[in-house]
Amino acid sequence: MKNGKGHSLQQFVKGQLEEARERFDNFEKEAEQVLKKLIARGKAQRKELEGLIVKLNAGELLSSPAVKQLGKRASQARSELRKRLDLLQARVVQASGVATQRQVRDINRELGRLSKKLDTLIGKRAEARQPTA
Repeated sequence: MKNGKGHSLQQFVKGQLEEARERFDNFEKEAEQVLKKLIARGKAQRKELEGLIVKLNAGELLSSPAVKQLGKRASQARSELRKRLDLLQARVVQASGVATQRQVRDINRELGRLSKKLDTLIGKRAEARQPTA
């Protein structure tokens, strides 16, 4: 009886191994097919890219309406992003209580103007104090 169980267990394991080998073979075939497809797609994309590079070097691509439209959209996105970043920077500066560069320039300009005015007033006062001969 032990020999019968051992033989049936051996047959069971052998059957499982055969099924696993068959699944592995199928998996390997599928993997080869997928790899071949990927290689073919890569070659096609490489040719397409080389064609685009040739067009770009020739200046053809830049005159394309689609490329011009993309350029406009990119410029619009850049300016919108710049506005948002400036607004965010202003909020951060306002929250921190620090003067912006523009405010510092304005203050320096105002100080320069007031300094000149003060120099003028001091000069006039000094002239008024000097006795005329």
